[in-house]
Amino acid sequence: MENQKNIENKTLLVTAYCFRILFEEILKKFKAQYKDQAAVLGKVTQLYGFGNYNARLPSLGQELEKLTGGFINGKYLYDKQRELQAGKPIIKLNGYYKIVLFQYIGYEGIEDFTKKVIVELPEKEKQLALIQEDTLEQTFFYVCYYFGEFKEVVKCQVVVLDNWKNLQYTYLYPLKDGTFKKFLAYGTAKRRADILNVRTKTLMDGKMIDGGEDILYAGHTEPGTNAFMLGVFSAFDINNRVVAGKIIFEKCDSKSEMIAKSTDLKIPAYIAQELRNVRIENDGIIPHSVFDISDKSPYSITFDKVPGNYTFTLFQTDDLLGDFQFSIHPDTFKLASLTEGVLITKDHFELIQNGTVIHFSFQLTGIALFSTLEVFVKTYYLNKGETDIKGVFSGLDIENRLISGEVQILFEPIVELK
Repeated sequence: MENQKNIENKTLLVTAYCFRILFEEILKKFKAQYKDQAAVLGKVTQLYGFGNYNARLPSLGQELEKLTGGFINGKYLYDKQRELQAGKPIIKLNGYYKIVLFQYIGYEGIEDFTKKVIVELPEKEKQLALIQEDTLEQTFFYVCYYFGEFKEVVKCQVVVLDNWKNLQYTYLYPLKDGTFKKFLAYGTAKRRADILNVRTKTLMDGKMIDGGEDILYAGHTEPGTNAFMLGVFSAFDINNRVVAGKIIFEKCDSKSEMIAKSTDLKIPAYIAQELRNVRIENDGIIPHSVFDISDKSPYSITFDKVPGNYTFTLFQTDDLLGDFQFSIHPDTFKLASLTEGVLITKDHFELIQNGTVIHFSFQLTGIALFSTLEVFVKTYYLNKGETDIKGVFSGLDIENRLISGEVQILFEPIVELK
């Protein structure tokens, strides 16, 4: 496994001798595979895959795309061959061409190829010396996890190159036949203090276009020393919707470990519990009014009646358990505890069932009756302006017992809180 890459301004330097052998091996494999179409492949543009070529017939560019999943420029390959014929002593390779040309014929990279294929000792030493003279930078391997389009955690292989300047993403979507549908993206990273910003490009209609952005917390150490990195992503998904969510990068010790972890269908529990349903999706629509923003928009009139002061009086059968008071600000919809000694660590309220029910959810600490409390109330009480309201609750009490019952709600609408 090569964990070192030859980089000079993001360029791989190959001696003319080594490149000639490399290209001979590439063409030998390709032409042997498609020997029955030798007449067609005799055309330069068809062989390399550029210009006026037939995309339905084999080409070297298309063959290499099977490895990368991304766009391969056949003209780039042809130009490199022309440079060799013109007598250039050093051929420069950029981007994923630094790797895919070697992988196509079964080698991991330039160093692996040179050691195993180049027989002439002076030429082998010249290429190996060129590798050693250039800056050697370590390659890192990660599995990235996020909650995807099909309501399940998706895995992605991430290869980090060039001292965290460039990243290669391979998104894996399992298919029923046991294989994976792959999507490739390429990212460029910039570091600001303890934050890594990665802007990605992806292939669409044969062109690399802006894909999205990952923002990772790397801490104040070198990113490659972190076993995990947490962050957020924003992008568009395979349904062309604008999406965002949480991502987790898990470091692997080798490429083989990355492949094994990413192709294992089991999602680790420590990943699943962090990422399930942590996702924002916006449909590709242009709202024409306040009622077109989403399916919830028509219920905003009811939602506007939710702010006020609430007193929840909780009963189990006929036994009084106690009270819990809170307020919802009429301007900001911020929820705050009004019960002394009770802190709300997490809250959520929403209209469900086509706006007919309001669901309150609390996580509480301090001198509280419950650690977790869920309350459901019919919204017609609010719509009618009633202040004496009934509902149901469930939750965990301070002794971690499951409990449920009825709730009597005193609601006081307010116009403004000072």
